[in-house]
Amino acid sequence: MSKEKLLSVNARTANARRLQQLLLDYHNYRLQRDEHPLAQDIDRLCDWQADRLKRTHNDLYSNQRYHEALDFLLKDLYSPKEFTRRDADLERVFPVMVKLLPDSALHTIADLVELNLLTQQLDEHIAAVLRQMRVERITEDNYAEAFRSCDNFASRRRQITLIDKTGHELEKYVKSRFVSFSLKITEGPAEMAGLGQLHNFLSRGFKAFKEMGGVSQLLRVIMQRESHILEQIQVNADSPFTLPDNLRAYA
Repeated sequence: MSKEKLLSVNARTANARRLQQLLLDYHNYRLQRDEHPLAQDIDRLCDWQADRLKRTHNDLYSNQRYHEALDFLLKDLYSPKEFTRRDADLERVFPVMVKLLPDSALHTIADLVELNLLTQQLDEHIAAVLRQMRVERITEDNYAEAFRSCDNFASRRRQITLIDKTGHELEKYVKSRFVSFSLKITEGPAEMAGLGQLHNFLSRGFKAFKEMGGVSQLLRVIMQRESHILEQIQVNADSPFTLPDNLRAYA
């Protein structure tokens, strides 16, 4: 969808207008993302961060109950580099969403778009600092140094808050039989309409959250650990990614 078409949609509520503006911001960002001079650096950074998250939360990844949901939270919601088509699909269906979805759903989708955009902007910033530092291999030490140099801790806290918030918001829709039924009957039409990747994203998230049987404990542990690591990096503590004993056990 073009920027002009996005602007032409009549967004009547505050949540619809917020989503519209976020999609516009994201649209502008995506135009320069693929050709970004730091593209390879950003990809390398995303890979390192994904490995770090798996190490930090290895006990959760190893737990069958949490594995699929954690994959969805940290890959589909946190790591955005593989979802260009999905993002474009979301723009395309915006006019329909504004007409058919409840306002609460528009609020949740806006949070998801904000999280995705914020994450990419933060990754771009830290990748630029790592380039300035002439880092050839990312380590915990030089990553923490670059992280502090970015000095965007308020945005990092917002990122953690959004992961927690969107996780709880998405759980509400998992309990809806209507949403479950809708996802099942719309798979074929979505593929035919060229919206297969967006539909697949929604279906994976729905399945992961439903099979977990409650997201609160998982999110509580992730938020506590990531907030602790953020604080340790900010104060330049030794070994900021090493968790204290009280944060190692998830149950």
